[in-house]
Amino acid sequence: MDQTTLTQTTGGTFVACRPGGCAGLCTEEGLRAADAAYRSTLLARARRIVVDPALAEEAVQEAMVRAWRSCSTFDPDGGPLLPWLLALTRNVAIDLARWRSRRPPVAASADPADGPLEETGIGTEDLLALREQLVDALEDLAPRHRSVIVETVLRDRSHAEVAEELGIPSGTVRSRVHYALRRLRELLEADYVCA
Repeated sequence: MDQTTLTQTTGGTFVACRPGGCAGLCTEEGLRAADAAYRSTLLARARRIVVDPALAEEAVQEAMVRAWRSCSTFDPDGGPLLPWLLALTRNVAIDLARWRSRRPPVAASADPADGPLEETGIGTEDLLALREQLVDALEDLAPRHRSVIVETVLRDRSHAEVAEELGIPSGTVRSRVHYALRRLRELLEADYVCA
């Protein structure tokens, strides 16, 4: 008969663990100890995959959250904790690298005093006109759509972060982004046709 043991966390809640034990990450103390012992190794692994130090930090943090959530799936008889944490970190880092490749980072804004942008051939006046059109189009969006566009596109935040901040499901954020971008496209195309 497979018996599970309950481990009490610092907050007083109980977590079900494997009969033979778990990774020990289901408690705050265990999670802190693993983080202190393995963080630099996990960061090195993540940096090799994503290169960006900030994204590597995010990968390690997400890997530790996943390890905490799936603590009871770790089999101590299957090997030490570090290879399991490295595998989790690798998977998260690959996921983040794929996400980043689909959505490249926002480029730094150019100083209008520098003159026209060489890469695009767009002059300062055209950039100012485009900015004005974008501001007008954003103002025409419903507030709930405008807020998710500002947070996800302009501030380059993940859907999960925005959903948590707004207290709505992540799928709702994705849906609002979709409809907001579609509406922006309609507004900008209509403005272009009229111009």
